[in-house]
Amino acid sequence: MKKKNLISLSVAFAFLALSITGILLYVKQKAHAVEMTHTIFGLIFVGFAIFHIINNWSSITGYSKERKSGKIQKELIISGIAFVVILAAAATELLEPVAEAGRVFAAKRPPRPEQLTFNEVITNKETQGTPLSIMIQKNKETELPVVAVWVEDSAHNFVENLFVPAKTAAMPADEEEAREGHFDIADFKAETLSTWSGKAKTKTPNFDRETPHDNFVLKTNTLAKGQFFVILEVKSKDKVELYEAPVSKANGDVFKLKSKDNTLIKSALVEI
Repeated sequence: MKKKNLISLSVAFAFLALSITGILLYVKQKAHAVEMTHTIFGLIFVGFAIFHIINNWSSITGYSKERKSGKIQKELIISGIAFVVILAAAATELLEPVAEAGRVFAAKRPPRPEQLTFNEVITNKETQGTPLSIMIQKNKETELPVVAVWVEDSAHNFVENLFVPAKTAAMPADEEEAREGHFDIADFKAETLSTWSGKAKTKTPNFDRETPHDNFVLKTNTLAKGQFFVILEVKSKDKVELYEAPVSKANGDVFKLKSKDNTLIKSALVEI
């Protein structure tokens, strides 16, 4: 048995396995068995390639230099330059479009279910009335909302505030501060929410910070009895929307706040 033939054939079979698994990985078929097979045959290929180079060293040096003059062959220069250029382009991610082009052949995965988190806000702790839980889920496009929530009686007369923030948040002018999650904080002005400010008998905030930037659950109490309305006004950038829900224990225990547009708030529910 000739060792040279054995090594050459082993390199060929290892190359075949690497080619198949490499194509599968290129089209994003990243099953564990594929990755493991590619790694194992990659190690085998390296090992046998070293023996192949040793056994054929005289031929390789013949490709690199002219035997008589010792002059470097142009093939070595061209292949060396190509190696360095491709290596640099890959290391600096210039070839990322080429490497990721195989995604067009990959099977589309179903989108991951959205994981919702809600901050809890508590107001009107001293009010001895009906406890309410109001879940507010904003749309992804809604940026730094300003929200007020209040109660009106069955004739739409103002009863009391459920949520009024003491502060507002705005995006800073400095882009670096914005990327770091810093905001410009200012005192809340009643005229920011025109409907609420026109109806509210008291405009004193009952929450000492700005409106939560993301989804939140408002735990509060109201003195309203019988049938009443929960009203929510929200402002994001230059857009303002009004949401309301008629609430009555006789009609159930969960009520949906509705608006004409429904573009700032994705879902808002009142639970008694």
